This record gives sequence, structure tokens and C-alpha cells, in this order.
Amino acid sequence: MKKDFMSGSELRQYLHISTRKMKYLMDHDYIPHENTGHATHKYRVSREEAERFKCRMEIEDGFLAELAGKFSNRSGHQLRRILEPTAENSKAFRLWLEKEWAELPEALPTQTAASLAGFAPQRIHKLIKEKALHGITVRAVQYISKSEFISYISSPKQIASIQNETYKGIIRQFIM
Repeated sequence: MKKDFMSGSELRQYLHISTRKMKYLMDHDYIPHENTGHATHKYRVSREEAERFKCRMEIEDGFLAELAGKFSNRSGHQLRRILEPTAENSKAFRLWLEKEWAELPEALPTQTAASLAGFAPQRIHKLIKEKALHGITVRAVQYISKSEFISYISSPKQIASIQNETYKGIIRQFIM
């Protein structure tokens, strides 16, 4: 039987976030919780609130994007966004990618899609497994829809979490 409440430590593990980020989220009331007043096990969160918050993290584009880079351990680190993750920027970036990649086939092999965005092929396979993208296998080659892939990589959530130089380069070309 599941407990009705989670401690801060259990919540952190459930959400797969750092202790620092969890403490910030709690101290700034991002997640409804009870402060027990104890030095240890200070926070108590209902399981329902934790599940609702995790669902928002996974589904909502740009959710918590304003916190990206805030919890870096590098001293003096300041997040410098190449492109703000807004709905307008996302749409413009998607339209630009559609023109840039117009010559590519409508069904992209996962290897090709991965190299276009600077992802590891395993990441594309994971996205298919998580149903973030739809894949089809033909003669041992897995394919994804070009338009679906463009929509995925141009989403505010992806723009907010730029992680590799290839993707940064694409965005820099778009800005110019």
C-alpha cells in the first residue's frame, strides 16, 4: 500500500531532481507542501500533488524553463539563452526548420534524425519508447516522421534545454 505523503527526499528521487532544486521548488511554493519544522524530513508532500507536479514536468512545454541553468555548480554561471522558449519563437523555428529540411524525405531514419539535431541515436529510440515520437521499423531500419521530429525539437521545452553544440548551431543559423 502506498503512503499518502512523501518526504522531500522521496519527492526528489521521484522527480529525478537535485536536492538543491527540490529545496528551491519547496521554498518558493512551486509544489504545495507542509513544512514539518524539523531539521530533517522538513517537507511533506501529498502523493497526489507529487504526481500532478511530475505530470506537468513531463507534459507541459516550457514548464520550469525559467529555472534552466539556475542550479549549476559552476561559480558565476549565468544562463545565456540563445533563443527564448516562447510559443512564438517555437512556431517560427518550426517553420524555418521545415524550409531548411524540405529536401529530406518525410520518413527519417533514426540515425539521420539523431545526427541532424546532434542527439545520440539511443535518445531517439528512447523518445519512441516513451511515445514522445512514433517510429516504424522497415527491414531493420527504424524511421520517424520528419514533421513530428521537427515539432519535437522546435518545442519550447526543447529550446529551453539546449544540450549540444549541433542543436545550438541550428538555432544560431535560425537567428541569423
